[in-house]
Amino acid sequence: MSSSEQFHGYAALERGTHLKQFSYTPRPLGDEDVQIRITHCGMCASDIHQMTAGWGSGIFPMVPGHEIVGKVEAIGPKVQGLKIGDRVGVGPNCWSCRRDDCRDCHNQDEPLCPKKVDTYNDRYPDGVQTFGGYCDRVRVLSHFVFPIPDALSSAGAAPLLCAGVTTFTPFVVHNVGKGAKVGVLGIGGLGHLGLQWAKALGCEVWALSSSDSKEAEARSLGSDHYININKDDVMNAHERKLDFILATGNDVKMDWGRILKLLRSDGHCCLVGIPETDIKFHPFSLISARRTFSGSSVGGVKHFKQMFQLAAEKGIESKVQVYPLDKVNEAIKDFEAGKPRFRFVLEISKE
Repeated sequence: MSSSEQFHGYAALERGTHLKQFSYTPRPLGDEDVQIRITHCGMCASDIHQMTAGWGSGIFPMVPGHEIVGKVEAIGPKVQGLKIGDRVGVGPNCWSCRRDDCRDCHNQDEPLCPKKVDTYNDRYPDGVQTFGGYCDRVRVLSHFVFPIPDALSSAGAAPLLCAGVTTFTPFVVHNVGKGAKVGVLGIGGLGHLGLQWAKALGCEVWALSSSDSKEAEARSLGSDHYININKDDVMNAHERKLDFILATGNDVKMDWGRILKLLRSDGHCCLVGIPETDIKFHPFSLISARRTFSGSSVGGVKHFKQMFQLAAEKGIESKVQVYPLDKVNEAIKDFEAGKPRFRFVLEISKE
């Protein structure tokens, strides 16, 4: 492909959430690279955190977006398993060392590789900046490009590439499946998918939320039970009830000690929602019942493949509202106002 070719999208030119039209020259198409004409890109809370540098410093100009769906329009000569015209997706990572002596890459846990590169707001080892999916095209290493099953719509599949795999992976890693009593904390962009995975895997499912307002939605998504975590009598009645909690909310005021009491002895809480401040709980919340508390990022290649297989079999998609790319700033304002039910997706081009 021509080195003078330009990709066109929207970028944060400086710290903040107002985006402007932006063009850049992509890195040359490598032997194992794929160029994708983007049709859809999900809007993730991490986009906001990174545009505002809430998680640390950002690289500007920044083209956000790591829930990318589109059609392959060019491939390098060593690309295998993909062809021009395939509908594919790209998630939060676009490169890792893939060395045989890298434990994480060897195990297809690429996001854990200490040298991994993020799809945007990062740099390749040669210093070239990465740009994301709020754009008409993207070039990435084919290892991180996943076929989208025919059973899924592009808009509904886009959030699976971050929110979906982020909530799916802990079930696999911690061997949570049929018969497990699972609580999903936070019924939002992550949690609405966590409920669907838990139900599809045969778990008995509790939705944990801070009010009663989402009970009907939670039950429609697969929840068997509902707990308002601000009701003392309900919380007391469910102490030591759950085997596993998938914590998707990032409320900085969360009383974690109270939440952990819902776990039985040897129960496990896995955090996937990332607040911008520290979380706190007393060690006795764990020690008193030999509970464990862990965190999980997005999944590796093996988790993407397993997730898409299950999603296709069970008809699991994200519940989305779609905005055209030229309304991206309107979408960001609505996102910050808490309006997504449950994810926003940008339509970049027609399929």
